[in-house]
Amino acid sequence: MLRPDKFTDLNRSLIFAVALLIKVFKENDYKCGYGNLYNALEKQIGDDALYLFLPAVDFLFLLGRVDYDIESDVLEMKI
Repeated sequence: MLRPDKFTDLNRSLIFAVALLIKVFKENDYKCGYGNLYNALEKQIGDDALYLFLPAVDFLFLLGRVDYDIESDVLEMKI
């Protein structure tokens, strides 16, 4: 479980990872492949991307901000 506490580095938190993913979506016209998203997040936060990527994508799905387009095999962010 990813629970913040007083020792949590905000630059390695779930909310920061979500913000970086939103930035990547905006740079790519709100469409991006799964691998490209992961690579962009890994470039920004390093090895912590392994633990934060899936929860960040799940968080966006739960908010209803991201859909998966099966025909083009990309994630699309709703504006």
